[in-house]
Amino acid sequence: MNTATNRLRLANFIDVALTPRRMYGRRIAAVPIPRSVLATCGEEMHHLAVVLRDERRSVDAGTLRELQHVLTHGASSPLYDGSHPIRALHTLVAIESRFGDATLRAA
Repeated sequence: MNTATNRLRLANFIDVALTPRRMYGRRIAAVPIPRSVLATCGEEMHHLAVVLRDERRSVDAGTLRELQHVLTHGASSPLYDGSHPIRALHTLVAIESRFGDATLRAA
C-alpha cells in the first residue's frame, strides 16, 4: 500500500474513533478507546488526522507503521489504556513531531 493511501486510511480511522455513534439510543464508541483517553487526546488526534491529510508534510514509512500500531493494536498501545491517558498523549505528540514541516516542502 502506498504512503498516500495509508495516510488517508489512518486519518479516516482517527475520524471514526472520534465520532460517537448511537445504537438503541445509547452512545457507543466505534473504536473502543476509553473516554478518559479521548478527553485527553481528542484534540491531538484531530490535529494528527489533519496533518496526515496534508500532503505537504513528509513522513517516513516507519512513522506511519508506528502510528498504525498505536491506533489499531489495543493490547500494546497506550491509546487503549484508560489508566494512563497522559502517556497516550505523549505517544501521539512524539509521532506527530516526526512529520516534516509543510513550509520546508513548499519552498
